[in-house]
Amino acid sequence: MRIRKSRTHGQALTELALILPVLALLMLGAVDLGRAFYLSIEISGAARSGMRQGVINGNTDIGNSTRSEPNSAIANNIASWGDAGPGGVNDCDPSQATHKCGDPLGCPPDVFTSTPGRQVCFAVRTCSLTNGSIACPVGGWQTRPAQGSDGGGTTQVLDVRVVYKFVPATPIITAFTRDGKAFYLTVDEYGLELY
Repeated sequence: MRIRKSRTHGQALTELALILPVLALLMLGAVDLGRAFYLSIEISGAARSGMRQGVINGNTDIGNSTRSEPNSAIANNIASWGDAGPGGVNDCDPSQATHKCGDPLGCPPDVFTSTPGRQVCFAVRTCSLTNGSIACPVGGWQTRPAQGSDGGGTTQVLDVRVVYKFVPATPIITAFTRDGKAFYLTVDEYGLELY
């Protein structure tokens, strides 16, 4: 009888040893999914806040509105936002004539590799609305709607894009990324000019 009990204990230990790594990966995957969902909500709010501020007036600071919205998830500093951070050359500050508005390339993945530690990027461009369809120029980043109508019979639309570099904690999930390191969560918000 004693021999039988030690076999069942050994069998249970073996089963635990086999299933434990799978359970750990599932738990880490669930944590990564939750983090990604939370961050996508935060960057969506950031893009919406920047777009809202941009359509109110042509001389507002879109950058500060965009960066300030996710204050608990993403710090409003140059380390997190790169050159589009506060005081950076692309921060959208209308009081600085030399400052452009947002990333000039629309936040491609190489923006994050060129600035180590950068987590997030935003870009701004002007599109047009014709017959219920939004047309955005290829490129055309760092442009804001002009004051009033553009004179061509179309209406100007502001596009604010926010991209977050999401690095999963689970090694297996990282294997599914494009570069083997991170996913790039991207949100575009469009708003019709009001001024």
